[in-house]
Amino acid sequence: MKSHVVNTLREWYVLASDSIASLLEGRFLQQPARELWLLGRHYGIDAQPVEQGWSAGYPPGVMSDFSSIIWCTYRSQYPPIAPSAFTTDAGWGCMLRAGQMLMAQTLQLHHIGRSWEFDWESQRDADVRKRDQYVRIVAQFLDDYSRTSVFSIHRMAALGKQFEGKDIGEWFGPSGTARILAGLAREAQHEVSVYTTTDGVVYLADICGDDDVEFRPTLILVASMLGIDCVNPVYYPFIQASLMLPQSAGIAGGRPSSALYFAGFQGDELLYLDPHHTRPAVGCREDGHYGRADLASYSCSTPRRVAFSRLDPCMVFG
Repeated sequence: MKSHVVNTLREWYVLASDSIASLLEGRFLQQPARELWLLGRHYGIDAQPVEQGWSAGYPPGVMSDFSSIIWCTYRSQYPPIAPSAFTTDAGWGCMLRAGQMLMAQTLQLHHIGRSWEFDWESQRDADVRKRDQYVRIVAQFLDDYSRTSVFSIHRMAALGKQFEGKDIGEWFGPSGTARILAGLAREAQHEVSVYTTTDGVVYLADICGDDDVEFRPTLILVASMLGIDCVNPVYYPFIQASLMLPQSAGIAGGRPSSALYFAGFQGDELLYLDPHHTRPAVGCREDGHYGRADLASYSCSTPRRVAFSRLDPCMVFG
């Protein structure tokens, strides 16, 4: 109960601070940019959004595309993360959740492609295939120790103790989260490999391996420090360029001690999904059958925006 109250107050503070910052910067008085990029897909915004600020009334195509991104947030009421008694990650797991969104986007891009949309009620082969694959992807992020929950908060926190020396309940950074994702993919012999780098150098030999080894799809995580106290403006075009790539899996970053998942940009603002919302955990089902209502909390229909000038310089590019 205490963590829920603290988290709620934190959400109010974040929303209020975003709105106040936008007012001080004159952002509410400015015409929003008429071009938007979302994970490598370009949209022209013909009409001014109904509402400005952190939430905007975008065209249906943008909203449909945005809501199809898997949204990983704080959860509660799940089995304790051994050896601790934590049954929620509220207040400490936001960067791990942002990392989950990076990985989830990668799996969607690999299995379904950028045309993620499908009709939950349809029995057409294309919709059934996408729905079944979508369910299998989300199941890898459910909050437990089951065999299918490869990237659960339980496994991430436990490996964080081994890799980072952090006790369960401590806040994780971007580079540590990248190493945890790589470790979990390696342990599970996952069909998608995860390659991490902290110096900006990607060695093709490490990714491609020997000539007689079949290449596996690979998520490249580049941990970067793009400034000291804030992001140096010289890097703004590079951040935008990364989100224009069709291979983009997004960016895990945010503000100091408050991680976010960035999926696109509009002008000098990034569009993000916020993991700081606590919801009841979705239980694992042995038969693997989940309905639309079961997984509704893994979709976000409210794009939010934050100015480049307010970002923490430490982030991970996927």
